[in-house]
Order: sequence, then C-alpha cells, then structure tokens
Amino acid sequence: MEQIHNPLEIIKRIISAGEKLGAHKIKELGVVETGSGTCPIIKLSWKSSQEFPRILLSAGIHGDEPAGPHAVLSLLESWAPSGTPKIQELNLDILPLINPSGFLNKTRENQFGIDLNREFAKGHPSKEIRLLMDFLRNRTYDISIEFHEDIDAQGFYLYEHFPGQAPPIAPEIISRLEKKGHKILKDPVIEGMPAQNGIIHPTIDRRRSRFRRHGWPEAIYMFRHGTPRTITLETPTFRELEDRIEMHKLAFATATEHLFLRS
Repeated sequence: MEQIHNPLEIIKRIISAGEKLGAHKIKELGVVETGSGTCPIIKLSWKSSQEFPRILLSAGIHGDEPAGPHAVLSLLESWAPSGTPKIQELNLDILPLINPSGFLNKTRENQFGIDLNREFAKGHPSKEIRLLMDFLRNRTYDISIEFHEDIDAQGFYLYEHFPGQAPPIAPEIISRLEKKGHKILKDPVIEGMPAQNGIIHPTIDRRRSRFRRHGWPEAIYMFRHGTPRTITLETPTFRELEDRIEMHKLAFATATEHLFLRS
C-alpha cells in the first residue's frame, strides 16, 4: 500500500471502504484543527447480535505511527465476505485516526505539542480526547485493541491486560506472527516492564504507578471504565509499511477470531 500523508484523504478512503462493507453507522464525532485546516474525527460501527463480542479498534493517536490508520484502511478494503467472523457478525466500533494534525505533521503529539495518549485522566483534556471520551461515555466493550508503533523497537511486541479467569490472547497473536516470519522483540524488559516472548502483561499496580506521573493512556482509561481486556499492539517502525500493516491485521484477526469462536 502506498503511504497516504493527508489525513483527509485517508479518512475519505476509510469511509468509502466502510460504506462498501455495510457499516451500520459512520459518524463524525467532531472537527479539529490540523495547522493547515480542519479534519473530522470519525467513528465507524457495525452492529450484530448481543451475544457476540463488543470490540473497539482505535488507531492514529500518535501521528508518527502511520501504520495504524493504514492498517484500518487495508483491513476494511480487504475484509473477505466469507471470512470468519464476517464483519456483519461483529459489534465493532472503529476510531481510525484520533490525531489528524500529528498524522499530517508526522509527529507523535498533536499540533499543540500534546501527547494525546496521556490525556485520559485530565479534567480538561485536549479536544481530540474530549471527543473520544464523550463518545465512549456509558459504552462498554469486551475488548479494546489499539494499533501503535515503536520507533526504537527491533521487533513486534504487545501489551495485554485480561480478566484473571479468561485465557490470554497474546500467545496466539505472537505464534501467528512468528509463523508468518515476523520478528518478535524478546527482550526480558520492554519499556521498563518485564516481558516474555514479546508480551507484557502489566499489573494494575504497575500501570497505576507508571502512568500516575505521565498521565493515563487509552488502555488504562478503557480498563478503568469497564473494558476487561485491552490489547496494545506495537509494530517496529523500521520495517516496511506493508509489513507493519500485515502485523496489525494478523493480530486483530487473531484476537477477533479468538473471541468470536468462544462467544
């Protein structure tokens, strides 16, 4: 996939792909400044039976991590009608590009220098996060999945918080990626936290202490507001865009299949 640099262009293509897949609703949550104009933050939704899992997929909260929004676009454009699960069988909300100004400027932060993924516990967060929190208020999910990248990592890794009585999904994701030949970061410590085979299972106490100083990321916000399982995927930026897109898509497919087959 050729890299898209204009946030309006990638959002337009994501909307088009969502319409072709029969999205139940495509909604504009609000409009934010990009420094060279304005851009909407959108949400796409598919609705199914209540017994099926409720999934939130988000991407593009850091503007210098373009693989996330591109993976959302590729996921929607390539979703097989006969796949398992079919998208029409999912209760799925997608937030494809949370930080349009950062995406345009190729910066982690938005145009005002704010790291949006540290704004979720603030009383007066930036506009992008206010829009998300207004949308997420009183909504619950079975899982929240975030597409991220790590500019320093030499391989793929992920964070997973999951209910104690439920099996983890992370080992399945790692296994599937390895079978496809993707390199996994196997350092014993990643981002200051113990890791095993590319998997970080942060404890609640550690998450609180780590982010009390810097601000809550989306994953902690989702967990604290009723989502029992959160997965944050980190692809290595040094790899080609196509490889990073494939990693995200494989990981997302593995997670949704895991939940769907056990629902």
